[in-house]
Amino acid sequence: MLKKFIGDKAFYTTLIAVTAPLVLQQLITSSVQLVDNVMVASLGDGALASVGVVNQLYFVIMLITFGAMGGAGILTSQYNGSKDYNKLTQTFQFKIIIGLAIALLAFVLFSFTGEFFIDLFADEQQTIQGGLDYLQIAKYSAIPWAISIAISSTFRETGVTKPLLFISMITIFSNMGLNYILIFGNFGFPALGISGAAIATLIARFIELGLTFVLLKVSGKKFHFSIFKLFHIEKEVLPKIIKMAKPLMLNEFLWSMGQTVFLFAYSTRGDLALDAMNISGTISQLVFVTFGAIGTGIAVMVGNTLGKNELAKAEDNARKLIFFGITFAFFAGLILFVASFFVVYLYPDQSVSTLQIAVFCIRVNSFFIAVYAFNVAVYFTLRSGGDTKSTLLMDSGYMWVVTVPMALVLAFFTSLPVTLMFLIIQGLDIPKAVFAINRYKKKYWVKNLALHSPILEVV
Repeated sequence: MLKKFIGDKAFYTTLIAVTAPLVLQQLITSSVQLVDNVMVASLGDGALASVGVVNQLYFVIMLITFGAMGGAGILTSQYNGSKDYNKLTQTFQFKIIIGLAIALLAFVLFSFTGEFFIDLFADEQQTIQGGLDYLQIAKYSAIPWAISIAISSTFRETGVTKPLLFISMITIFSNMGLNYILIFGNFGFPALGISGAAIATLIARFIELGLTFVLLKVSGKKFHFSIFKLFHIEKEVLPKIIKMAKPLMLNEFLWSMGQTVFLFAYSTRGDLALDAMNISGTISQLVFVTFGAIGTGIAVMVGNTLGKNELAKAEDNARKLIFFGITFAFFAGLILFVASFFVVYLYPDQSVSTLQIAVFCIRVNSFFIAVYAFNVAVYFTLRSGGDTKSTLLMDSGYMWVVTVPMALVLAFFTSLPVTLMFLIIQGLDIPKAVFAINRYKKKYWVKNLALHSPILEVV
């Protein structure tokens, strides 16, 4: 019985080849983010909250972008499997167009309404001003980031991951080094505090963009195109991409807004709660790299296989990948639990109350990570076959019908501490997993989109 959930040597060799560079990349990214987080925290109470609120706003924009590009990415994987590189290139062109559009919209939005959004989360004037200082610089990073993501995601969907690891390493270590220089004023530079962190991020984004352009020129022959043909997308391909992108973009928008509502609910317990959430999120990201590995593994080993019309193999791969994701997450959760005992030593400048909240939330994440991993694996499996209706229902649909209302009720109609609020909200991922199983078993996702009708069979 257990045998059907475990792959052979070739299966795990392929999985490791595809996911190991991404896991290492994300692990390095999370580690450097932790160092950056500690640097900002050393500026005193409220500094973490300032940066955290702005990052939450950008989180919404980033996930909307991922959703829009993800619709094209589903087809990228399948066109790569069917070796239809002309149409694959057009999915890349769409990513560039939609990424730039969203980034420009974000820039305008943050320029005129940034203070309004920051006021929603923060109570202290110092926190609000710090957030504004950070946002006024960070808002320029959206455009280089969007183009870099369009390029790097297409490489991942075609099975190229190793060069992206080196690009990320250079980018994040540049960011960390610049943070050290600009936040504290080392090597003769002025101490810019929070503004220094924003400048460091902006410079790092342009470094990343330059390196991804070089990679595109050297290794992106499958989908390289002339800039003058950016808007040349065939009528057969464009409706198919849009059909995929709309529900995914809506899902990511609603999901990211839901996460923002959660942060808003936690903020009703004060700025210390915001600091704690920032700390617990940063520490938890060290093991949440599991989710990126699952998503990439499924995109390549399920999406590409569906594109080759090997439906039975794709279904078999999906089952094994889901099992692997849960097992891997279980052990990652053990590591996270152990890590929770060392948080107090990383943030000596934070208050005891803030650290107690953070430690509790980290331990909650360590217990629930296997459930999170299952839901993520099912989500990417459904998405790989274009079952975007199911992803919308199980992800943001469930969130806005169940989890968001619960968060608001707990925030405004109870006096529960933020720790118990967090526990209850995270625990709602368990019934979500039951819903996910149901959608997975219906097998709407087991289809070859590269052969099917461009519109009618993508629902």
